[in-house]
Amino acid sequence: MKSSLAIDCLSKNASKNDSRQIPPLPLRPCYPIGYTPATLNYIWRKHPPAKWLSHHVEDLERRFRRSLVLIDYPDNSRVTLEIACSSIHAAQKLQDEFGGKILRLEPDWLQGFSKENRKKPLRIGSRLIVFNSPNQARPSSSRNVHSIVIPAEAAFGTGEHATTAMCLRLLERYTRSCQGDWKMLDAGTGSGILAIAGSYFGAGRVLAIDTDPLACKTAKRNARLNGSRKIIFFQTNIFTHKFRETFDIIVANLFSQVLIEALPIWRKHLSPEGKLIFSGILRTQERETFRAVRDKDFRISDICRRGKWVAAVAQRRSKRVLDRAAHV
Repeated sequence: MKSSLAIDCLSKNASKNDSRQIPPLPLRPCYPIGYTPATLNYIWRKHPPAKWLSHHVEDLERRFRRSLVLIDYPDNSRVTLEIACSSIHAAQKLQDEFGGKILRLEPDWLQGFSKENRKKPLRIGSRLIVFNSPNQARPSSSRNVHSIVIPAEAAFGTGEHATTAMCLRLLERYTRSCQGDWKMLDAGTGSGILAIAGSYFGAGRVLAIDTDPLACKTAKRNARLNGSRKIIFFQTNIFTHKFRETFDIIVANLFSQVLIEALPIWRKHLSPEGKLIFSGILRTQERETFRAVRDKDFRISDICRRGKWVAAVAQRRSKRVLDRAAHV
């Protein structure tokens, strides 16, 4: 998410099924360790206990943005925290502050990452199949099943991470009943996968935003690759952008603190019958986040949990319900 870049798996020592990408965080000032594939040389790594992670993860995300990666292991036995560094000096500063280890990457790490991440297609409900290589994609025999391609080397998420996968499944489920020229907002678009899926599910207009110019460039390229023409991409901040419309679907795959801060924006720009699909919440943050959502006059209608992550669907409480509550 900046001159920094997030990738699903930076270390060749990690299992190809182990890595999970942090969701995007459209905040204000940050202090990323910038790099390009040609200059990324080091990884700082730590295996933190859950309490330490819960206390530090949002601060680290604010400072390092998409240079930061969490790796969830299938048995949920531990979590690995990694930050991409362009120099040994940057890695040593992290080690001095938090402990942990420093790994030097092989010169051809990006080519190895691309090869290792050619995974099986990801099926989302009955209407979408996600491929991470154009060579994998095959036309569906059904007109109702769409195939999209999000290259693994795009580095902003291919749908494998639990938060993205849950958002995709909820989006597929809750757009089945959408009719007419409905509109969608994708807040923190990253690779553009949610925006592209929304356009395939029938959105007449999709607004996809991200603070990172590299994310917007990547998302636009992926939209062109998939022939998605109904998406408008903006490099902007959700807290300063002047939204001029309401949306039938808002998808926000962000950290919990950003979700909470943005709740007044979501409420103002969500249509009366619209759905807010949100994720990026750790289970340890679920109670606090849901309380804040309800306090802003939303009702939560659906909850999904996968590993350490939570996703949910919320709707605005009707004026009638609010009036009734005010008189109780």
